[in-house]
Amino acid sequence: MNGSRLKYRVEVLGDRGVTERYGPFNEQKAREFFEVEESLGGTARIVRLEEGIRETWMVVAECGDWGDREAKRGEVPAAGR
Repeated sequence: MNGSRLKYRVEVLGDRGVTERYGPFNEQKAREFFEVEESLGGTARIVRLEEGIRETWMVVAECGDWGDREAKRGEVPAAGR
């Protein structure tokens, strides 16, 4: 599979407030994974890697209650990939 197309990941907020990251995925697989989490009533989001001067992860879609976490800004730090 072309690695350049794997620019998406799914982040799931666990019961203890720990964010678990899955991927990298292509867009279709990320959306499928996200839809499963959403259907289960989970707290999840899809983020996309934006390349440029510095790499950042931009939130594409989210479900559940992220509270005051960084998702409110729409940008997730690239660290911790």
